[in-house]
Amino acid sequence: MKAEKVGALATSVIAFVTIIGLMVGFYYNLKSSNVKFLYILIFEFLFILAIWLFISWMRGETNEE
Repeated sequence: MKAEKVGALATSVIAFVTIIGLMVGFYYNLKSSNVKFLYILIFEFLFILAIWLFISWMRGETNEE
C-alpha cells in the first residue's frame, strides 16, 4: 500500500472509533439522566444524521477541486 492510503485508512479508523465512543458516552449520559429510551434513539439518530451531513458536505468540498 502507498503511504497516502495507509494514512487515510488509519485516520478513518481513528475517526470511526471516536464516533462510536462519542455515541456510547452520549447514550450512557442520557441513560444516567433518566431520559426515556425513545428519546435516546431519536437523539442518537439525529447525531448520526449530523455526522452523515457533515461527511456529505466535506465530500462535496473536496470534489470541487
